[in-house]
Amino acid sequence: MKAAFIDKPHSLNIIDRDIPSFSSREALIKVHACGVCGTDLHIYEGVMPWAKLPLIPGHEFSGVVVDVGKYVDSVSIGDVVVVDPNITCGLCRYCRSAKRNLCPNIESIGVTRDGGFAEYVVAPISQLYRVPSGLSLDEAAFTEPVACCLHGITRLSIKPGEDVLIVGAGPIGLVHLQLAKRTGAGRVIVAEVNDMRLKLAEKLGADLTVNPSEGGTVETVKGFLKGKGVEAAIDAAGGSTPLTLALSCLEPGGRLLVFGVASENDTWTIKPYDIYKRELTIIGSFINPYEMDSALNLLASGAIDVKPLISHVIKLEDLEKALKREIPNTIKVLVKP
Repeated sequence: MKAAFIDKPHSLNIIDRDIPSFSSREALIKVHACGVCGTDLHIYEGVMPWAKLPLIPGHEFSGVVVDVGKYVDSVSIGDVVVVDPNITCGLCRYCRSAKRNLCPNIESIGVTRDGGFAEYVVAPISQLYRVPSGLSLDEAAFTEPVACCLHGITRLSIKPGEDVLIVGAGPIGLVHLQLAKRTGAGRVIVAEVNDMRLKLAEKLGADLTVNPSEGGTVETVKGFLKGKGVEAAIDAAGGSTPLTLALSCLEPGGRLLVFGVASENDTWTIKPYDIYKRELTIIGSFINPYEMDSALNLLASGAIDVKPLISHVIKLEDLEKALKREIPNTIKVLVKP
């Protein structure tokens, strides 16, 4: 089979290797589509601390079961599936207290074991979810990122009528935009430095879009809201700069969701007195412990529309261009191995 193989940072090769073997409780999946995620860029650049190189990356994928292990009876050959890439131990105190995403023994397909930028991938049957009829395999490849967003939105607990700011209008920010609208948010504001992405945010329901590179974002947001800030903000970009912007736009008593993945070496300077005096809440969100089924339902029902997010569909041979950020005007890039 063909596979994209990263042996060291900034070094990707398309290789031929044997179709992987699988255990009695695993399935072999022929990959249909695999999305390029910010995590994949970090792995390629060597700044993802828990990635294990050498590696075939890729964790946002859909496909068809082509073979199963001896003791598999929950899926069959020919089933159309998506995969939760995060494999937890089930034994630690986090797994046993409904916090499996915090498992210290977590393994992740495409991060610590070979993933979906290949013609075939192996996954434990515990990680497989059947794709509902009517949902295309291209759309189904978004299940994992939508599930992650759903976990974050749930933790943020947006109340009906609350105003929300989303910093970043990549695929994650645009999914958050749709989820915020679905949860009953009042006005949703999107801040993004890429004007093409801002236009798509408008089409997907943003009540106001603003480009922070032009300055005056806080004043623009509060002017639009008649002098108040937002009750909830989501960092969907990653890093100290978008976090500072989001925090500055919060109302007293507001909540900030730290969702975007920052560099491990990035630091954020905040004033403890500001958190104290304005009684602000800062919330973390890490992966998708229990949301895959709900994400599939949202996609299959059309409640979340990811078709407009697919900007490029590329071959495996063009993956390194995407990881080098050499493909212009991208939103979501899907790879077809």
